[in-house]
Amino acid sequence: MTRTTSFIGAALIGATVMLGGTAFADTVKWDLSNDYQANSLPGQADKVFADKVKELSGGSIEVTLHMGGALGYKSQDVFDAVRTGAVQIGDASTAFWGGIDAVFKLSSLPFLLANSGEAKLLYEAGRPAYEEVLAANNQMLLYTAPWPPSGIWANKPIDGLDALKGLKIRSYDTNSTLTMSELQASPVQLAWGDVIPQLAANGIEAVLTSAEGGVGAQFWDHLNHFTEINYAMPLSMATLNKTEFDSLSDEQKTAVMDAAKAAEEFAWAALADRTKQNYALMKEKGVTVVSGLADDYMAALIAGGKKARDGWVAEIGSKGQSIIDDFQKRAGR
Repeated sequence: MTRTTSFIGAALIGATVMLGGTAFADTVKWDLSNDYQANSLPGQADKVFADKVKELSGGSIEVTLHMGGALGYKSQDVFDAVRTGAVQIGDASTAFWGGIDAVFKLSSLPFLLANSGEAKLLYEAGRPAYEEVLAANNQMLLYTAPWPPSGIWANKPIDGLDALKGLKIRSYDTNSTLTMSELQASPVQLAWGDVIPQLAANGIEAVLTSAEGGVGAQFWDHLNHFTEINYAMPLSMATLNKTEFDSLSDEQKTAVMDAAKAAEEFAWAALADRTKQNYALMKEKGVTVVSGLADDYMAALIAGGKKARDGWVAEIGSKGQSIIDDFQKRAGR
């Protein structure tokens, strides 16, 4: 080999290294913030998305998951964090975004759903309105995950109005705070990250959330009963900063949307068996599930939520009524 050939070969190798370095530097690295635990249904959907987008993009998009509020963003902070680009992706329960736009209160309206199957229909009816608000705030909807029905975690059955009266219960939004107040409980509106500290300090004695949420946070260390009141099924919504999305190649954009579809399909398909799995673990941990509540008690609960339901329609106007009408049509009511 001549010195000239050797020089050319070395130059080619150097160019390859430089190209390789450029390719690595151009890898898109995103952070995803979620206030909830990795083992929650939304947290698992986040993992599906992160794995799938890396696979479909050929490794050119990497998403790092920051669960349990590790980045310091509580659920109510995530919307603005994504809007401003402080974090590229955020996943949060829309119940915490009601102060941003009333449309986000939709999935947490009390006692609107007759069964779990209707949660997807309500989401489909509300999706255009969600997307409109997100677009106006430099965001796009990636995927949603449903929380199983909210019930009441406590150290006793909450199986009648007497058990609710004066109960220091964690509420999670204005709807639930108003409804619990109407039912003569003593609600304390808390972000998810504040629930365990308040339980430990005896600041609250009950929590309105799903069996799913309680399992993820190991509520059995503090509470030993879960009462099925089927309050609501709030959505967890993952959104992406639109500027970040627009900067991608067409192939990367396709990978993102296909990965988002996979995450959403996973989450909704997992819902059916999720309650069974949670209940089995809760039983193992000594938690009693209280079900089969009296009809007059359920009627009183539904009546207690009427002010919140009617107030939402009044607040959001004709758009809200159109969403409810669309949902009821989808549900065959």
